[in-house]
Amino acid sequence: MKQYTEICIRCASEEMTEIVTAFLSDYPFESFDTETIENEVLLKAYILSSSWCDCREEALSAISDYGVVDSEMEIEDENWNAAWEEEGFQPVDVDGKILIRAPHHTPPAEGIVDIIVSPQMSFGSGHHQTTRMMCRLIDNLRIKGRILDVGCGTGVLSIAALKCGATSADAIDIDPWSTESAKYAAELNDINDKINIILGTVEAIEGEHYDMVVANINKNIILGDIDRYCSALLCGGTLLLSGFLHQDIEDIMHGATSRGLTHTATLEEDDWVAMAFTK
Repeated sequence: MKQYTEICIRCASEEMTEIVTAFLSDYPFESFDTETIENEVLLKAYILSSSWCDCREEALSAISDYGVVDSEMEIEDENWNAAWEEEGFQPVDVDGKILIRAPHHTPPAEGIVDIIVSPQMSFGSGHHQTTRMMCRLIDNLRIKGRILDVGCGTGVLSIAALKCGATSADAIDIDPWSTESAKYAAELNDINDKINIILGTVEAIEGEHYDMVVANINKNIILGDIDRYCSALLCGGTLLLSGFLHQDIEDIMHGATSRGLTHTATLEEDDWVAMAFTK
């Protein structure tokens, strides 16, 4: 039986909870849960105890500006996906054009893009503002050709792009649980023949070229890898970025335009931002 650590974090608001979750998604956390208590939100984050030992100091530093750690407790393994389903995962409707749902939900009406996910231990149920905004951009652009999904999580953005006209997708993530969830989602959506799921960093696609690159991660990783994103883009290709906040727009804008990209769109929702650029 695997040993997990549960970290309980008190946050002042849902927004702060989402920010902490986004920061912690850079570490090998395998599940998140929230509970509202009076005027605060309690975020519970779950990680293998062995992994927690390796990243504890750095992760706690990331948390400190947005929440207070109440406790750290070792717990036994459980079926996270079953718990997720029992807790009432609700479908995500993106402007009446895209529906992100679990396998047990009723399919949408004809003409609505149907995306089936089963998050298990990875980020990407579709409920986060950044996922919804990226889906909006993907639906508006309807890019034909090959796409790269960096930090794919469950693969929801790859699936959205493929169902909106892309011909093939490379989906890459450093988290084994994410790539396993993405493989399962590919089966659920019957796109196995169109998606290549890669466990690793963006360095794994060096020399490859794409009509669109999507990265819903965070500012530091985006800026650290933006040269690789630009190199991977074909001339005329599109770069979609999200996972950062309004305060980061200037840095992201400079990082992209200083490399010759042209800004084409910005979406904002609850202080979260998604931006589009072309090469």
